[in-house]
Amino acid sequence: GAPLGATARGKRAGVALSRAVLSGRPTLAAMPAKEDDVTAFAKLKEEVNLQLPQCIERVLGKVSEYHPKHVDEWTECIGQEVLKKLQDLCGNFKYIVNTTVMEKKGAGLHTSSAVFWDADADGAVSYRWENKAMVCIVSAYGVGL
Repeated sequence: GAPLGATARGKRAGVALSRAVLSGRPTLAAMPAKEDDVTAFAKLKEEVNLQLPQCIERVLGKVSEYHPKHVDEWTECIGQEVLKKLQDLCGNFKYIVNTTVMEKKGAGLHTSSAVFWDADADGAVSYRWENKAMVCIVSAYGVGL
């Protein structure tokens, strides 16, 4: 897998995503002390890029065949794993996680996002993971509180 260029500069219009999991601010007990002073998502991007493939691997790492009946469960599990990691990393953002899983059949897959946000505080990271049977793309958005 490889990180995808999902950065945004300036203000842009918003677009809905295929399967998004939303999260508000976690409770104070769930917020780590070390990253609470971070108010720019850009400062978290490197760590998020490391965490996304790990979250995907925990769910899809041992799956060798695409099973349509399991896709809802896989996408939900990946989304929740990523949300937990993001909240553990920093509680200063609302998070949106979009997960796409597609069977490899030679078809093209094109995704796009547009945002209207504060480019100094908000940000996004996308990661593409694949094996012989499927492709998984996870996009994580951090929006400052």
